[in-house]
Amino acid sequence: MRNYRKLLLFLLIIPLAAIVGYYLLILLLGGPAVDNFFELKNHDVGTHEVSVEILNSHNESVFKESYKLRPDESVSMTKPFNLKNSFESKEYIFKIILDNGIAEEKTSIYLNRWSTATMDIYWDNETPIMIREVMV
Repeated sequence: MRNYRKLLLFLLIIPLAAIVGYYLLILLLGGPAVDNFFELKNHDVGTHEVSVEILNSHNESVFKESYKLRPDESVSMTKPFNLKNSFESKEYIFKIILDNGIAEEKTSIYLNRWSTATMDIYWDNETPIMIREVMV
């Protein structure tokens, strides 16, 4: 009876150790999670009003805020807990409106714990709003 309990305990420990080891290996190789959910920076010489709306994969708004950014000013938002502690990528739709509708950009980005979205304002460019994913 004692050997049966030891065998059962041993068979339960092996899968548990394998699962914990797998996630520890991912954390060690990938490093810590990136803190920023997004970063918005005005590279222009003028001040701009920028509206940021973020939708999840179900088209539900998870964030909506407006900012008035002076030249070379930037803002960022910390990553939500469920994204910062997840090992899978999640789709987000970033909708940026510049100066009350003069320019608008909408992009779908897949983010994970090691990536962040960056949004850059370059008024003199053909496309004044650039949205991209950055992996760290």
